Amino acid sequence: MRGPLRRRALLGLIFSAMHRSVRRKAMERENATVEWRITGRPDNRPDVRQLVVGDGRALMLDGEPGEADLTITMDGVDFLLLATGGANGPAMFVSGDLQIDGDPWLAARLPKFFVLPAATKG
Repeated sequence: MRGPLRRRALLGLIFSAMHRSVRRKAMERENATVEWRITGRPDNRPDVRQLVVGDGRALMLDGEPGEADLTITMDGVDFLLLATGGANGPAMFVSGDLQIDGDPWLAARLPKFFVLPAATKG
């Protein structure tokens, strides 16, 4: 996650997969904007994406085009761990590795918005 090209590619893959794994049925009654602020860049600026949900549809946008109902801020490595199932969101929140600002109930419902990858047995 340290090299700018590697970071951009990894974040692009994760956010693309996130958008493709949206459970539209679970979002039918939702109208919300969730913003991810991924920190850890050498220039100290975060990478920002917004998931805009409305009437069962979802759109992933770069940057901050609108006001967010929920903002999730975390380091790039922690985000990678969370996205791949190597970390637990609530535990990261308690430890301070993941910060939320905005609607805590939306944060609690967020995992239900996505089809999570099946765990593999090793």
